[in-house]
Amino acid sequence: MERIGLFNRKEIRAIVKKRKALEYKLRRMKKSKDDVLKYIEYEMNLLELIGKRRKRLMCEDKKDEIDFHIAKRINRLFRGAVSRYSEDTKLWLDQIQFCKKMKWQTMIKLIYIHNYCKFIQKIPVKYVIMAAKYEMEERRLPENARKLFPVEEFYESSFRTFWREYFRMELMYIDWIRKRKAVLEAKSVEEIEIDEDDVVMNGQIAHLVYDSAVEECPDVEYALSFIQICLDFDFGSQHINYILQNVQERFPDKEETLDALAKEPLLNVQEEIKRGKEQGLKKRMVIDGINAEIHSKYEEAIRTLPTEKMWSFYIEFILSLLNSAKENKKETLQDTAVNLMERAHQDDCLALSFYSEWIDLLFERDEDDEALSIALCAAKKWNTVDLWFKCLTFHIQCMQPHEAVYKLLKEAIASVNEKDSVILWKLGVDWLSTCNPERLIEFFESGIKKPKEVSLPLKEMYLEVTALKKTISEARSLYKKFKKMGPLSPQIVKKMIKIEMGQMDPPIEMLRKYYEDGLKEFGTVNIDIWLDYLKLEQEHAHGSLHAYSALCWRAKKTLDQDLLQEFHLRSLDLIPDQQSEDQHSFLMEED
Repeated sequence: MERIGLFNRKEIRAIVKKRKALEYKLRRMKKSKDDVLKYIEYEMNLLELIGKRRKRLMCEDKKDEIDFHIAKRINRLFRGAVSRYSEDTKLWLDQIQFCKKMKWQTMIKLIYIHNYCKFIQKIPVKYVIMAAKYEMEERRLPENARKLFPVEEFYESSFRTFWREYFRMELMYIDWIRKRKAVLEAKSVEEIEIDEDDVVMNGQIAHLVYDSAVEECPDVEYALSFIQICLDFDFGSQHINYILQNVQERFPDKEETLDALAKEPLLNVQEEIKRGKEQGLKKRMVIDGINAEIHSKYEEAIRTLPTEKMWSFYIEFILSLLNSAKENKKETLQDTAVNLMERAHQDDCLALSFYSEWIDLLFERDEDDEALSIALCAAKKWNTVDLWFKCLTFHIQCMQPHEAVYKLLKEAIASVNEKDSVILWKLGVDWLSTCNPERLIEFFESGIKKPKEVSLPLKEMYLEVTALKKTISEARSLYKKFKKMGPLSPQIVKKMIKIEMGQMDPPIEMLRKYYEDGLKEFGTVNIDIWLDYLKLEQEHAHGSLHAYSALCWRAKKTLDQDLLQEFHLRSLDLIPDQQSEDQHSFLMEED
């Protein structure tokens, strides 16, 4: 390299020195994967640098002896690493990428075969698929790719993916042959003739793969998933027809089968539009005709199989049309959707998820009475928090009588899971605060006796409402009541401190009392209460440096040991610039 001018003597010495250091690390008794990776990275960077200098100097001398020799060294390092750290699949993937860069096709094949055979039970599915795609797409050797799909060798959780990719590979092979024939015969892909006896080109092998997959996994959704693969190929319609026919024979009583058959016209929309254009029909007319055909098939499906799932497929289709429709089509589709949901509801086949959509549509169409009736019916039928919340919200918005709403609120709270009802309690507080304040205290008093999931947020709201609508003295009395009821939570203490801080001249003695309550209840595990207390002594007009120091000492004695380091670091940020060095030393001292 020095003789042909790629590097000078100083650079050569540096390269030799670096290589010796890296080689030494690889020869130690205790070897490290990082050392191997660093060596590989160094050699790859060196090879890249040589390439750049060759291009700049326009020098091609000794290329085989220099560049090829370094590349072989890199590949040898990769082989050793893959052998030693066989669980790291990324290593041999990196080796493959390097070989692709060097255009060593035979070496890539050997790497795939070696690792495939050696790690068949460990190798992730996607890497075997990658090997098959390499054989298929880059080497154009479908037989080699097929040999990489012994599905029985792999875990059961993986064979679904293998069959799908095997099916995709067969379609890719057909696509490649079609394009090749088109080039050789100087025709378009659509014009080439297919020999009916050719089992590859007429799709028999692909169909055999599909049949084997469905035999292994007789699931209708899995069978239909092959349709999505067919859509990636311009000749996929014949395979889609085969799959739909097969699914209809295997799973005639499944809702997914009837749904797929109903939506079949959507698979050929572009072809239908093109055919309609040739006949002088507008695009909108063709699409309307397709939608009408789908409606007809769905109507037949719900007569054949009137189940909740079948109705759901039909309604989901209509709602998808509604969401993408233009304004002039929305009203008609809304009518269709509402009518469908009403029919499903009457047949007791409307899924829970559609009731909310139905109620919203009715309100959007200004059918308030019908919407309120359906909302109440759905809430009582399903007893979910969301439906009761929607029902109550709409009754409040429609200005229903206060007594009726309050009765409904109590019924809702009693009907749902108590621990999940907090959103209904909060809705009740917001409504009663403005519309029926005389009942608010009664409502609060019943709520604070519930489990903590409900009582804690209600206690916070109770304190805030009392402070805002009454006096600070009554809020203090309420706080004392909560203190007697049981352990105080951090949220209650912080809420009371916030209320006191909202006074014109917040009394420090009261604030200290609240902080002391907090320290007593949860001071061993809560750092924030200590830091907030320290900040009060630091910032309040009547705060005390002596109290600040005493608090630091108490915190160190009270907090759990595993929290002391965090407290120490966070408390240092509070120390004012003018505070003495003695105070800093006090914080730093050991137990």
